[in-house]
Amino acid sequence: MEGATIVQQILKALDLHSGKIQQQMKEMEDRLRTEIQDTENRLRVEIQDTESRLRAEIQDTENRLRAEIQDTENRLYAKIRETEDRLHQKLLDLEKRTDARFERLETKMNYWRLEWSETQETVDFLARKTLQHERKLRSRAEQSEIS
Repeated sequence: MEGATIVQQILKALDLHSGKIQQQMKEMEDRLRTEIQDTENRLRVEIQDTESRLRAEIQDTENRLRAEIQDTENRLYAKIRETEDRLHQKLLDLEKRTDARFERLETKMNYWRLEWSETQETVDFLARKTLQHERKLRSRAEQSEIS
C-alpha cells in the first residue's frame, strides 16, 4: 500500500511538473508572439514614416526643379536618381536585416519546440517507467500475498 501511495505521489509530482513546463512553454510562446507582433508593428510604422518623408522630399524636389533652368533641372534629376538608389538600397538593407531577425526568431522558436518535444518525450518515458515499476510492485505484492 505504501508503494502505491509513493507511486501516486510520484505521478502527481510528474503531473505538476509537466503542467508547469507546459505553462512555461505557453508563456514563452505568448511572449514571443507579442514580441514578434511588436517588432512587426514598429517596422511598419518606420516604413510608413520613411515613405512619407520620401514622398515629401520628392515633392519638394519636383517643385524646385520646375523653378530652375534646364541645366539645373538635369543635375537635380541625376541627384534624385542617386538618392532613390541609396534609399532603395537602404530599404533593401532594412528588409535583409528584418528577414535575418525573423530567421533568428524562427530558429529560436524551432529550438524551443525541439526542447519542448524532448521534454514531452522525457515525461512520456518517465511515465512508462513509472507504470512498469508499478506493475512490478503489484506483481510482487501479489506474490507476497500468495506466499
